[in-house]
Amino acid sequence: MACTLHVVRILALPLAVVFMAAPAAAQSAVTDRYPDIAAAYAVAVDGKLQWAGKPDERRQPASLSKLLAALALLESGWNPEAIVTVSAAAAGVEGSRIGLRRGEQLRAADLLTGMLVRSGNDACLALAEHAAGSVAAFAKHMNQHAARIGMKNSNFVHPCGLDASGQHTTARDLLLLAEAARAVPEIRNRAAMASAAVSTTAGRELRFNNTNALIGRAPDVVGLKSGFTSGAGNCVIALGERAGHYALVVLLGGADRWWDASGLIAQALGPVAPPSGR
Repeated sequence: MACTLHVVRILALPLAVVFMAAPAAAQSAVTDRYPDIAAAYAVAVDGKLQWAGKPDERRQPASLSKLLAALALLESGWNPEAIVTVSAAAAGVEGSRIGLRRGEQLRAADLLTGMLVRSGNDACLALAEHAAGSVAAFAKHMNQHAARIGMKNSNFVHPCGLDASGQHTTARDLLLLAEAARAVPEIRNRAAMASAAVSTTAGRELRFNNTNALIGRAPDVVGLKSGFTSGAGNCVIALGERAGHYALVVLLGGADRWWDASGLIAQALGPVAPPSGR
């Protein structure tokens, strides 16, 4: 998709942007400015919620859960040089993959790259099994970390975000996750990569592009994660930065996530200042 992702539908809407927190009397009623943009959404600027629609509705997280998986991996005992052996389950997992084969070995750091750039379920599952021994044990670590960062309306069952009974999150909780993830260089730097290449210990090279189509195409967007499952629909957490400000956009079940996320980032950060003349 070679295009500059400025929204057509959203740019026709008013350009007013509120960077300051709403008055106390209005804080309980956040404006649902774009009611048809997604099944649930939330937009924050500099850490303050600006617009939202159904921000507390429970939804499947899809691969947005990989941001939490990354935080759980990095929080204790992380060794980027650890050698991880790919299991049959990891090699055969469904959905997005970087192409791992059973029995191959890779550095943990390279699997993290595959998980966050290509959204590789094979890389994600290999890391989860290596770290905790099983999907269920690693999901427990994820939920403990989610509770620590204030995600009060979320429960994760599959580390890679595959649809699962009892698994849910909300747009509001995902804003908290995005705030935590953007502060971690190991996550933030990978999320901003348009493409990457890693190698197995035997020397087989794997090259892949970022599944987040906004990276390298949408002005100001530097992260963070995209996702899709049949239960979640098209999802994205977009991070945009400009002139010392930042905006986070969460779209769950979005009708046109790339155009709409890019347009929301542009709206949230305000008009681009014209070049200064002489």
